[in-house]
Amino acid sequence: MQSSIAEMQSSSFANGGLRDRFEKAGQAHVFKFLEEGKLSAEQMMPFIQQLEDLDLDIIAKIHQSALAEATAAAEAVDLEPPDDFTCLADTSAEDIVSWEQMGLEAIGRGEVAACVLAGGQGTRLGFDGPKGCYDIALPSGKPLFQLFVEKCRRLVTLAQEKGGKNARLPFLVMTSPINHDATIEFFDKHSYFGMSKDDVWFFKQGTLPCLTPDGKIILESAGVVATAPDGNGGLYPALQKSGCMARLRAAGVRSLHVFSVDNPLCRPADPRFIGYCLARNADCGNKCVWKSSPEEKVGVVAKRGGRSGVVEYSELDEARKNQRDANGRLVFGAGNICNHFFAVDFLADVVIPKMATMFHLAHKKIPFAGEDGNTVQPESNNGIKLEAFVFDCFAMSSRMAILETSREEEFAPVKNAPGTATDSPDSARAMVNALCRKWVGEAGGVVEGDQDAMLEVSPLVSYAGEGLADRVKGKVINVPVNFE
Repeated sequence: MQSSIAEMQSSSFANGGLRDRFEKAGQAHVFKFLEEGKLSAEQMMPFIQQLEDLDLDIIAKIHQSALAEATAAAEAVDLEPPDDFTCLADTSAEDIVSWEQMGLEAIGRGEVAACVLAGGQGTRLGFDGPKGCYDIALPSGKPLFQLFVEKCRRLVTLAQEKGGKNARLPFLVMTSPINHDATIEFFDKHSYFGMSKDDVWFFKQGTLPCLTPDGKIILESAGVVATAPDGNGGLYPALQKSGCMARLRAAGVRSLHVFSVDNPLCRPADPRFIGYCLARNADCGNKCVWKSSPEEKVGVVAKRGGRSGVVEYSELDEARKNQRDANGRLVFGAGNICNHFFAVDFLADVVIPKMATMFHLAHKKIPFAGEDGNTVQPESNNGIKLEAFVFDCFAMSSRMAILETSREEEFAPVKNAPGTATDSPDSARAMVNALCRKWVGEAGGVVEGDQDAMLEVSPLVSYAGEGLADRVKGKVINVPVNFE
């Protein structure tokens, strides 16, 4: 056995000078257990493949860039609230209709796509599977993925009704290595929720090796490199590497809407938001909701050193957290809800080239290989993970557009376990109920029954309250009810 392993080892090293490459990069320590003969043949081959897949030059550049970014972030930088944004509540009905029309026309020309960031698992919800497969217990039983797909299908119908002869809305799903296959299987099992398989594009978020503070690659065990997802900002290299960026451009898509998977009230490819950004000739856009209180733990859109960005809750001092304007409104209150517009050309020509090595350091407890090669669980932070954020590219924008929308209509995060008072399936379900009741009332219906009884409107029936009058006007609607 040892002879066989030695032969495999020699062959692998000779092929492309793998060991020489790691030696030159100062990473030869990764071969410690292999050279001590502690790996079986079954362990060796995937380990060698994992090492061959690592771009050591890029890893070194990322590490140096992240160190520089951490140093710069530690220095005092002037923070300012955004000085140019639009509040939907203060916008005229005429402007809103104009934006919606512009957005639907773009969808009708096939120039818009939607992308959901769905690399996370439902662990915190007590759910063993991709978070997008989670059902928040609506009467219809529709999981998050289905709600988003059906909203996209409804938009295509609305665009066609407006005369859009080339109406199409590709739906991109960014997965992660841990849930990629399960996500595809889920869509396949449910026949892509009625959308053409050709219009659903899956691509994987990348991973990066975990490093010691001085940049050495950490082994998780004798024959496994410790890795971690590269953050939701991994969207940009993943779009490029997967070929999705090329597909978007080839398909004539000019605008991409990116959003998080854990918000059932999110409006994928919202024509109002798309139209708003197009009207402003924006290369980048962010939809936000105003913070409910200084203590709400969300990042806020702000300017750092004169450039647009998102400032995390922990980065704001008490004075800024509590600062209010003359009307009593929080000055640093534009809460980031992971709801973004991007011009495809901006992503391809500016963001992807610049963000190739732009990452942040996250000091973490990283399981590592002990002297015997077995995994050790550290008791304190022993290494770093490298991650990027989807909003890191805001600072690259020359034409940023910020739209404040209604929390009650568009933001119901599902982050905490059922039974939790806030940001849970229960709170999200209540918000869906309240919004659907509002739509029915505005369409001329009268809702009767227990206030907690669910009223659900299928996205295939109405995207944002439109098209309900024929069903409900002048009628008493007894709840619970589900309009399909």
